[in-house]
Amino acid sequence: MNATKIKLITDTASDLPDELLSKHDIHMVPLTIHFGEKEYKDRVELPIPAFYKELAANTSLPSTSQVNPDQFIEVYKRYLAEGYKILVVGISLKLSGTLQSAQIAKDMLESDEITIFDSKSASLGEGLCVLKAAQCIAEGMTIPQIVQVLETQRAEATGLFVLDSLQHLVRGGRLSKTQAVVGSVLNIKPLLSFANSGEIVVKEKVRSQKRALQIIINRFKEQNLDFSTKTMGIINTECLELANEFAKVVQEEFSPKDIIIATGGATIGTHVGTGGIGLFC
Repeated sequence: MNATKIKLITDTASDLPDELLSKHDIHMVPLTIHFGEKEYKDRVELPIPAFYKELAANTSLPSTSQVNPDQFIEVYKRYLAEGYKILVVGISLKLSGTLQSAQIAKDMLESDEITIFDSKSASLGEGLCVLKAAQCIAEGMTIPQIVQVLETQRAEATGLFVLDSLQHLVRGGRLSKTQAVVGSVLNIKPLLSFANSGEIVVKEKVRSQKRALQIIINRFKEQNLDFSTKTMGIINTECLELANEFAKVVQEEFSPKDIIIATGGATIGTHVGTGGIGLFC
Protein backbone atom coordinates (compact mmCIF):
# COMPACT_ATOMS: atom_id res chain seq x y z
CA MET A 1 0.00 0.00 0.00
CA ASN A 2 1.03 3.56 -0.72
CA ALA A 3 1.85 5.31 2.56
CA THR A 4 0.97 8.76 1.18
CA LYS A 5 -2.29 10.17 2.47
CA ILE A 6 -4.47 11.46 -0.38
CA LYS A 7 -7.58 13.57 0.15
CA LEU A 8 -10.15 13.47 -2.65
CA ILE A 9 -12.19 16.63 -3.23
CA THR A 10 -15.08 17.19 -5.63
CA ASP A 11 -17.94 19.67 -6.08
CA THR A 12 -21.70 19.33 -5.69
CA ALA A 13 -22.18 19.16 -9.48
CA SER A 14 -20.96 15.52 -9.30
CA ASP A 15 -24.33 14.47 -7.78
CA LEU A 16 -22.84 11.67 -5.67
CA PRO A 17 -25.21 10.48 -2.93
CA ASP A 18 -24.20 11.27 0.67
CA GLU A 19 -23.66 7.59 1.52
CA LEU A 20 -20.99 7.25 -1.21
CA LEU A 21 -19.25 10.46 -0.10
CA SER A 22 -19.16 9.12 3.44
CA LYS A 23 -18.09 5.59 2.42
CA HIS A 24 -15.11 6.86 0.39
CA ASP A 25 -14.31 9.86 2.64
CA ILE A 26 -14.76 12.35 -0.21
CA HIS A 27 -14.92 16.07 0.59
CA MET A 28 -17.53 17.94 -1.45
CA VAL A 29 -17.39 21.72 -1.93
CA PRO A 30 -20.69 23.44 -2.76
CA LEU A 31 -21.62 25.56 -5.74
CA THR A 32 -24.00 28.45 -4.99
CA ILE A 33 -27.65 28.54 -6.07
CA HIS A 34 -29.45 31.84 -6.69
CA PHE A 35 -33.24 32.18 -6.50
CA GLY A 36 -33.70 35.87 -7.22
CA GLU A 37 -32.12 37.75 -4.32
CA LYS A 38 -31.75 34.61 -2.22
CA GLU A 39 -28.63 32.47 -2.43
CA TYR A 40 -27.76 29.13 -0.89
CA LYS A 41 -24.78 26.80 -0.69
CA ASP A 42 -25.83 23.72 -2.69
CA ARG A 43 -26.67 20.71 -0.47
CA VAL A 44 -25.32 22.55 2.60
CA GLU A 45 -27.91 25.29 3.06
CA LEU A 46 -30.36 23.86 0.53
CA PRO A 47 -30.73 20.05 0.48
CA ILE A 48 -31.82 18.47 -2.81
CA PRO A 49 -35.53 17.96 -1.86
CA ALA A 50 -35.71 21.60 -0.68
CA PHE A 51 -34.18 22.76 -3.98
CA TYR A 52 -36.97 21.12 -6.00
CA LYS A 53 -39.60 22.66 -3.71
CA GLU A 54 -38.05 26.10 -4.36
CA LEU A 55 -37.90 25.35 -8.09
CA ALA A 56 -41.63 24.52 -8.14
CA ALA A 57 -42.52 27.59 -6.06
CA ASN A 58 -40.61 30.10 -8.23
CA THR A 59 -41.86 31.42 -11.56
CA SER A 60 -38.36 32.42 -12.70
CA LEU A 61 -35.59 29.87 -13.06
CA PRO A 62 -32.66 29.89 -10.62
CA SER A 63 -28.99 30.18 -11.56
CA THR A 64 -25.82 28.66 -10.15
CA SER A 65 -22.37 30.10 -9.61
CA GLN A 66 -19.01 28.40 -9.29
CA VAL A 67 -17.16 27.52 -6.12
CA ASN A 68 -14.91 30.49 -5.35
CA PRO A 69 -11.14 30.37 -4.64
CA ASP A 70 -11.61 31.24 -0.95
CA GLN A 71 -13.70 28.12 -0.45
CA PHE A 72 -10.93 26.00 -1.95
CA ILE A 73 -8.19 27.75 0.05
CA GLU A 74 -10.02 26.98 3.30
CA VAL A 75 -10.37 23.30 2.40
CA TYR A 76 -6.80 23.01 1.05
CA LYS A 77 -5.27 24.54 4.18
CA ARG A 78 -7.14 22.12 6.42
CA TYR A 79 -5.99 18.97 4.63
CA LEU A 80 -2.45 20.16 3.89
CA ALA A 81 -2.04 20.87 7.61
CA GLU A 82 -3.10 17.26 8.27
CA GLY A 83 -0.37 15.98 5.94
CA TYR A 84 -2.48 15.09 2.92
CA LYS A 85 -1.72 15.35 -0.75
CA ILE A 86 -4.87 16.64 -2.46
CA LEU A 87 -6.63 15.47 -5.62
CA VAL A 88 -9.49 17.61 -6.94
CA VAL A 89 -11.81 16.00 -9.52
CA GLY A 90 -14.37 18.52 -10.73
CA ILE A 91 -17.01 19.63 -13.20
CA SER A 92 -15.95 20.37 -16.79
CA LEU A 93 -14.20 23.71 -17.24
CA LYS A 94 -16.47 24.26 -20.27
CA LEU A 95 -19.51 24.22 -17.95
CA SER A 96 -18.27 26.01 -14.82
CA GLY A 97 -15.35 28.09 -13.57
CA THR A 98 -15.12 25.91 -10.44
CA LEU A 99 -11.85 24.22 -11.44
CA GLN A 100 -10.44 27.61 -12.42
CA SER A 101 -11.10 28.65 -8.81
CA ALA A 102 -9.42 25.44 -7.64
CA GLN A 103 -6.33 26.36 -9.70
CA ILE A 104 -6.29 29.98 -8.46
CA ALA A 105 -6.41 28.72 -4.87
CA LYS A 106 -3.56 26.30 -5.56
CA ASP A 107 -1.46 29.09 -7.10
CA MET A 108 -2.14 31.39 -4.14
CA LEU A 109 -0.94 28.72 -1.72
CA GLU A 110 2.02 27.90 -4.00
CA SER A 111 1.58 24.22 -3.20
CA ASP A 112 2.87 21.27 -5.22
CA GLU A 113 0.77 18.93 -3.09
CA ILE A 114 -2.45 19.72 -4.99
CA THR A 115 -3.47 18.08 -8.29
CA ILE A 116 -6.53 19.21 -10.26
CA PHE A 117 -8.33 16.97 -12.76
CA ASP A 118 -11.04 18.09 -15.19
CA SER A 119 -13.65 15.32 -15.54
CA LYS A 120 -14.89 17.04 -18.75
CA SER A 121 -18.34 16.05 -17.54
CA ALA A 122 -20.93 16.83 -14.90
CA SER A 123 -23.52 15.03 -12.78
CA LEU A 124 -22.82 11.30 -12.53
CA GLY A 125 -20.40 11.52 -15.47
CA GLU A 126 -18.24 13.55 -13.11
CA GLY A 127 -19.35 11.44 -10.15
CA LEU A 128 -18.20 8.15 -11.69
CA CYS A 129 -14.83 9.76 -12.36
CA VAL A 130 -14.63 10.73 -8.67
CA LEU A 131 -15.55 7.20 -7.60
CA LYS A 132 -12.83 5.73 -9.82
CA ALA A 133 -10.32 8.06 -8.14
CA ALA A 134 -11.57 6.89 -4.72
CA GLN A 135 -11.08 3.24 -5.73
CA CYS A 136 -7.55 4.01 -6.96
CA ILE A 137 -6.73 5.71 -3.65
CA ALA A 138 -8.04 2.65 -1.76
CA GLU A 139 -5.76 0.47 -3.91
CA GLY A 140 -2.75 2.55 -2.84
CA MET A 141 -1.99 4.23 -6.17
CA THR A 142 0.03 7.42 -6.36
CA ILE A 143 -1.59 10.59 -7.74
CA PRO A 144 0.24 10.36 -11.12
CA GLN A 145 -0.99 6.76 -11.45
CA ILE A 146 -4.54 7.81 -10.55
CA VAL A 147 -4.50 10.65 -13.11
CA GLN A 148 -3.43 8.16 -15.78
CA VAL A 149 -6.37 5.88 -14.92
CA LEU A 150 -8.77 8.85 -14.93
CA GLU A 151 -7.53 10.03 -18.33
CA THR A 152 -8.24 6.58 -19.78
CA GLN A 153 -11.70 6.47 -18.19
CA ARG A 154 -12.50 10.00 -19.37
CA ALA A 155 -11.65 9.09 -22.97
CA GLU A 156 -14.03 6.10 -22.83
CA ALA A 157 -16.84 7.73 -20.84
CA THR A 158 -20.37 8.05 -22.20
CA GLY A 159 -23.29 10.07 -20.91
CA LEU A 160 -26.73 10.59 -22.46
CA PHE A 161 -29.56 12.56 -20.89
CA VAL A 162 -33.18 13.06 -21.97
CA LEU A 163 -35.10 16.19 -20.97
CA ASP A 164 -38.79 16.31 -20.22
CA SER A 165 -39.13 19.99 -21.11
CA LEU A 166 -37.60 22.31 -23.70
CA GLN A 167 -37.89 25.55 -21.68
CA HIS A 168 -34.46 25.22 -20.07
CA LEU A 169 -32.78 24.81 -23.49
CA VAL A 170 -34.53 28.00 -24.63
CA ARG A 171 -33.18 29.85 -21.60
CA GLY A 172 -29.70 28.52 -22.34
CA GLY A 173 -29.93 29.75 -25.94
CA ARG A 174 -29.82 26.27 -27.48
CA LEU A 175 -33.35 26.50 -28.89
CA SER A 176 -35.52 29.39 -30.04
CA LYS A 177 -38.94 29.96 -28.45
CA THR A 178 -40.58 29.06 -31.78
CA GLN A 179 -38.70 25.74 -31.89
CA ALA A 180 -39.74 25.07 -28.29
CA VAL A 181 -43.43 25.67 -29.04
CA VAL A 182 -43.29 23.35 -32.06
CA GLY A 183 -41.32 20.80 -30.01
CA SER A 184 -43.82 20.86 -27.17
CA VAL A 185 -46.76 20.32 -29.53
CA LEU A 186 -44.96 17.34 -31.11
CA ASN A 187 -43.93 16.00 -27.66
CA ILE A 188 -40.26 16.23 -28.66
CA LYS A 189 -37.70 15.24 -26.02
CA PRO A 190 -34.13 16.48 -26.57
CA LEU A 191 -31.32 13.97 -26.02
CA LEU A 192 -28.18 15.59 -24.64
CA SER A 193 -24.65 14.25 -24.65
CA PHE A 194 -21.33 15.26 -23.15
CA ALA A 195 -18.92 15.90 -26.00
CA ASN A 196 -15.26 14.92 -25.55
CA SER A 197 -14.51 18.62 -25.21
CA GLY A 198 -16.53 18.74 -22.00
CA GLU A 199 -19.48 20.61 -23.50
CA ILE A 200 -23.14 19.58 -23.53
CA VAL A 201 -24.57 19.11 -27.00
CA VAL A 202 -28.07 18.27 -28.26
CA LYS A 203 -27.50 14.93 -30.01
CA GLU A 204 -31.01 14.06 -31.14
CA LYS A 205 -34.61 15.19 -30.76
CA VAL A 206 -36.97 12.31 -30.14
CA ARG A 207 -40.77 12.00 -30.03
CA SER A 208 -41.84 10.80 -26.53
CA GLN A 209 -39.83 10.04 -23.42
CA LYS A 210 -40.31 6.28 -23.79
CA ARG A 211 -38.72 6.37 -27.23
CA ALA A 212 -35.88 8.56 -25.95
CA LEU A 213 -35.02 6.10 -23.18
CA GLN A 214 -34.97 3.26 -25.70
CA ILE A 215 -32.58 5.27 -27.89
CA ILE A 216 -30.27 5.76 -24.90
CA ILE A 217 -30.18 1.97 -24.46
CA ASN A 218 -29.53 1.52 -28.20
CA ARG A 219 -26.66 4.04 -28.23
CA PHE A 220 -24.95 2.24 -25.33
CA LYS A 221 -25.43 -1.13 -27.08
CA GLU A 222 -23.75 0.26 -30.21
CA GLN A 223 -20.50 0.62 -28.25
CA ASN A 224 -20.17 -3.19 -28.03
CA LEU A 225 -18.59 -2.98 -24.58
CA ASP A 226 -18.54 -5.52 -21.78
CA PHE A 227 -20.52 -3.64 -19.14
CA SER A 228 -20.28 -6.48 -16.61
CA THR A 229 -17.02 -4.98 -15.30
CA LYS A 230 -18.34 -1.41 -15.20
CA THR A 231 -20.34 0.80 -12.89
CA MET A 232 -23.22 2.65 -14.53
CA GLY A 233 -24.98 5.69 -13.15
CA ILE A 234 -28.60 6.75 -13.57
CA ILE A 235 -29.41 10.34 -12.69
CA ASN A 236 -32.91 11.75 -12.39
CA THR A 237 -34.30 15.20 -11.75
CA GLU A 238 -37.28 14.63 -9.48
CA CYS A 239 -38.56 11.45 -11.19
CA LEU A 240 -37.09 8.67 -9.05
CA GLU A 241 -39.83 6.16 -9.88
CA LEU A 242 -39.04 6.44 -13.59
CA ALA A 243 -35.31 6.13 -12.80
CA ASN A 244 -35.91 2.91 -10.85
CA GLU A 245 -37.93 1.48 -13.76
CA PHE A 246 -35.18 2.49 -16.20
CA ALA A 247 -32.59 0.84 -13.93
CA LYS A 248 -34.39 -2.50 -14.35
CA VAL A 249 -34.06 -2.17 -18.14
CA VAL A 250 -30.36 -1.22 -17.83
CA GLN A 251 -29.78 -4.24 -15.57
CA GLU A 252 -31.49 -6.61 -18.05
CA GLU A 253 -29.68 -5.19 -21.09
CA PHE A 254 -26.16 -4.72 -19.72
CA SER A 255 -25.76 -6.59 -16.39
CA PRO A 256 -23.28 -3.99 -15.09
CA LYS A 257 -21.11 -4.61 -12.04
CA ASP A 258 -23.05 -1.91 -10.22
CA ILE A 259 -25.77 0.69 -10.86
CA ILE A 260 -25.83 3.95 -8.94
CA ILE A 261 -29.17 5.76 -8.91
CA ALA A 262 -29.11 9.37 -7.75
CA THR A 263 -31.33 12.44 -7.78
CA GLY A 264 -29.58 15.33 -9.50
CA GLY A 265 -28.89 18.38 -7.39
CA ALA A 266 -29.20 22.07 -8.10
CA THR A 267 -26.55 22.27 -10.83
CA ILE A 268 -28.22 19.83 -13.21
CA GLY A 269 -31.73 20.61 -11.93
CA THR A 270 -31.31 24.31 -12.72
CA HIS A 271 -30.17 23.67 -16.27
CA VAL A 272 -32.45 20.82 -17.35
CA GLY A 273 -35.54 21.10 -15.11
CA THR A 274 -37.55 18.27 -13.58
CA GLY A 275 -38.43 14.98 -15.26
CA GLY A 276 -34.99 14.32 -16.78
CA ILE A 277 -33.22 10.94 -16.89
CA GLY A 278 -29.57 10.29 -17.72
CA LEU A 279 -27.37 7.22 -18.11
CA PHE A 280 -23.61 7.41 -17.56
CA CYS A 281 -20.80 4.91 -17.78
